Amino acid sequence: MNSLDSHYRRSLRRFIVPLGLLICVLLLALLAGILVVANQQTRSVDGAQRRLVTAALRMNQTDLRRTSIDYGTWEDVGAHLIDSKDLDWTDTNVGLSVFRTFGVDYVFVVQPNGETVFAFQDGARIEAKVEDVLTQGLTPLLAEALRWMPGNAVVGNLLAEGTPAMATAAPLALRNPLSKQRLPILIFVKRLDTEIMTELEQASALHDLQLQAQRPADLTSVPIETIDGNPVSYLAWRSAHAGAELLWVALPIWAALVLACAASGYFLHRRINAAARLLSVGEWQVRHDPLTGLPNRIRLSERLEETCGNLIESQHGFALLYLDLDGFKAVNDSQGHDAGDQVLRAVADRIRTQLAPCDLAARLGGDEFAVLLLPVPFPDVARSRAEALIEAICRPIRLESGVEVQVGTTIGVTVAPQDGLTPDTLLRRADDALYEGKRRGKTRVCFANQVPQRASVD
Repeated sequence: MNSLDSHYRRSLRRFIVPLGLLICVLLLALLAGILVVANQQTRSVDGAQRRLVTAALRMNQTDLRRTSIDYGTWEDVGAHLIDSKDLDWTDTNVGLSVFRTFGVDYVFVVQPNGETVFAFQDGARIEAKVEDVLTQGLTPLLAEALRWMPGNAVVGNLLAEGTPAMATAAPLALRNPLSKQRLPILIFVKRLDTEIMTELEQASALHDLQLQAQRPADLTSVPIETIDGNPVSYLAWRSAHAGAELLWVALPIWAALVLACAASGYFLHRRINAAARLLSVGEWQVRHDPLTGLPNRIRLSERLEETCGNLIESQHGFALLYLDLDGFKAVNDSQGHDAGDQVLRAVADRIRTQLAPCDLAARLGGDEFAVLLLPVPFPDVARSRAEALIEAICRPIRLESGVEVQVGTTIGVTVAPQDGLTPDTLLRRADDALYEGKRRGKTRVCFANQVPQRASVD
């Protein structure tokens, strides 16, 4: 019996031990694979962030270059500054203009021989030589710019009074240049200040973005280089440690192969949470407008159905306001669709400021909005709320380009239960009231009971 028992033990051991060793090898191989993938993912995400930062910097440089070309090809600049020595005109139309509109910190005009003929800093003319203000990176920038004709510009980085900055240098067009005359150079400089750093940090989803004089060993960074490749500073940030996040997920999975039941429960819980988050996001997207973040027509219809259903029981009247923007098409056509989107977002924000906790605002499409006011005991309340909306929307809107535009709105109002008891009736009568208001002169409030009967017959 003991001999047979020992035989079975040895037989089981011959099967179990190799299997156990194989599992151990597989677990170790899996652990090694996880570590390799985590390291690769960290490197991949860091590389992607470097590309994002570089692209964001390049975008800022491109904007600055475009501005310098615009001013460099404007012959009035050369005529007033170089020909007429009119520094006051240059202060106002170049220095102050680009400082206020584009945030350009320094403006210099330099003759081909290196003489500084105009210097402007932070909104005021200064008496300074360009080489005393702009140091590392200036010489190759000027040398490259002197090779070009108006309509081109060189972009690079340099130090402005010891601070890293972006710079462009563009040949300055003259009205009557001499044959083969070397042209003055117009230089625009923007410091990498807090505003730009914050913009880069947000655009690239970085953590603790900062400037470092030397390449930091413990931070991810990209060099800020002059056009000849010499670094003047480094943009550094804390790595996202994407690989560490992977380890937080993968190591429990690895441990789950040893503790199968606990790991299965853990990952099932994570998958359910992830699925719930996806469903929640999907639910929100179905019922909201992606441009403004306001509820859309679907959500408005649901809320109207619910409110109309409770109307008899609650005995509380409500008002439905139908808004259509006046003058929006002109802004959209003249300033472009991006400007139109900015206007719609601004209008949505202003509508939000006028809402009470129980109210609902929705974008119905295009430049049409609706506001559900709950409760509204008297029509005069709806009128005062509608007039407040018109006042808020009619205020000038400053676009990202710096241009100010203005739109108005005409509002059609239905009041329940006087004007209807169903969502379709209320929406239709509000729409009728809206277009009656536009017919009467726009930027006004028109109630459904003011619409001729033939226009609002159910």
